[in-house]
Amino acid sequence: MRKREKMSKSEDSLRVLIAVTETCSLTELWRTVTQTVDGSRAEVVALFLHDERWHRAASLPFTREISRVGGTAADFTAQRAEQILADTVSRLQRQMQQLAAEANLPVAFEVLPESDQARLKTVIGKDENKCVLIAPSVLTHHPLLAGLIQSNLRVVIVE
Repeated sequence: MRKREKMSKSEDSLRVLIAVTETCSLTELWRTVTQTVDGSRAEVVALFLHDERWHRAASLPFTREISRVGGTAADFTAQRAEQILADTVSRLQRQMQQLAAEANLPVAFEVLPESDQARLKTVIGKDENKCVLIAPSVLTHHPLLAGLIQSNLRVVIVE
């Protein structure tokens, strides 16, 4: 962890955003959430940053999907890209809800396309001082988060 932020218990409700992708370790990120919250009132929002390249690839007529198991090839369609997205979101939501239940913290789950800066600002809210973004180090150069890391928003990077 590069930087560690804690809020005092006397402060108003804290908004904790967790940036997740299909490959990051939710356990490590969640540990940082519980350390950051540390008993204070908090609203936790998991942001699944969904990679729009799947949909762009699916729009190409020559894109194929090759099975790891049998090696069979099939057309990679927009419908298949949506199915992969839905399956990933469902899996991450279940994992996040399980971690939240164990810590007795409510958590909301948002799916955020990587290009939707306006929606990200809406999720953050008007008071950046009461908001902390927790993100894996692999996302420090992600287009959606790069600007936030340079802003006044408190950011905790998890290695």
